[in-house]
Amino acid sequence: MPKVLLLGYGDIAQRTAPLLLESGWEVVGACRTPEAKPVINGVELVAADANSEHDLNQLLSRQFDAIVITLTPSNYSRDGYHQAYVVPCRHLQHLLHQLTTAPRVIYISSTGVYGQRDGEWVDETSPTLPDSDSGEMLLQAEQVILGSPAKVSVLRCSGIYGPGRERLKQQIKDGTAVITPAWTNRIHSDDVAGFITYLLEHPEQQEEIYVVSDNEPLLQEQAYARIAQQLGVSIDGLKRTNEVGPRGSKRLSNAKMRATGYQLRHPHL
Repeated sequence: MPKVLLLGYGDIAQRTAPLLLESGWEVVGACRTPEAKPVINGVELVAADANSEHDLNQLLSRQFDAIVITLTPSNYSRDGYHQAYVVPCRHLQHLLHQLTTAPRVIYISSTGVYGQRDGEWVDETSPTLPDSDSGEMLLQAEQVILGSPAKVSVLRCSGIYGPGRERLKQQIKDGTAVITPAWTNRIHSDDVAGFITYLLEHPEQQEEIYVVSDNEPLLQEQAYARIAQQLGVSIDGLKRTNEVGPRGSKRLSNAKMRATGYQLRHPHL
């Protein structure tokens, strides 16, 4: 039975775990506070700090066939992102070089590594010129883990939505959301988990970089209108601005992801 380590055990890992169990994987989840996480039958949870090379070394001694890395920052400062993403990847790169056989690695990143602001179409070959601290640190972490001897796939996810991610819905409901002229992109959390599982089931499809997004980039006004319709409210009273905003404006192409044969469960909002 192949064995997978879920390094970081938040929402995406918890959605991925049952899919991997179903596919016949032995699943180990590692995080700082396993006692605070929901119990999923068949998943072994262990306490480990991704910032600790000692903890990571202890984990890797268990000889995993694959590692799925889903990390989150403890705070949203430049240093917070550096500690959450770059430091663990440096430790991992160092440790993976010491293994006789390196496991496959799937690393969850973000389309925040792209800085385009004029509605351009963006894919895996587009220039990465992040204009935020978080984007810079995410890109640095990608480069570090891609420098390991493992077969690595970096999944650059667009705005993740789904159960438990209610902030935007609440803002639309409260009338506090602001409509900008930006193009926006999103992916359902179940599809992030689904694509991780699909790549582990189909190693022949595993390439270095994938843009993970749904089939339909939307202008922010269109996206908010759809969410408002689901909520039974109107966007007529929302404030509008001509500023694109900190996340830029781009249209993401998911053609490479779809070419693997993966079928989106939520192809559009």
